[in-house]
Amino acid sequence: MPAFREIDHTADLGIEVSAADLPSLFSSAGEALFTLIADPGSIEGRDQIAVSAVGEGPEELLHAWLCELLAQFNLKGFIGKRCDITTIAPGRVEAEIKGEALDLKRHRFHTEIKGVTYHGFRVWQEDNRWRARVIFDV
Repeated sequence: MPAFREIDHTADLGIEVSAADLPSLFSSAGEALFTLIADPGSIEGRDQIAVSAVGEGPEELLHAWLCELLAQFNLKGFIGKRCDITTIAPGRVEAEIKGEALDLKRHRFHTEIKGVTYHGFRVWQEDNRWRARVIFDV
């Protein structure tokens, strides 16, 4: 018998976001990330943390932003409910995230996200709207 066998495996989870402006795109993408992790209806905005990220251009900046939000969850257990962008400028985004520490007794956990991939990652403008496509490794 061989030492291994191939199995069907779906390792990705993706989102597409559309917004009128870049701050709204970042806010919506961040909130979508947290929604994939846990049901937002069970999360309260008890705490607030400041989060910032740097990156060249909108794509790299959005990728860095989502990675930083995921790091807040993975390192501190912080699950966001609302992302309020306070500053977005070339190369930098700053925000206040309202949420709380994950509590599996109160929060309905959906899935663990391991990372924000570059596969299919895209940020663009179309019809006077900002759009993004993001694939997460689960």
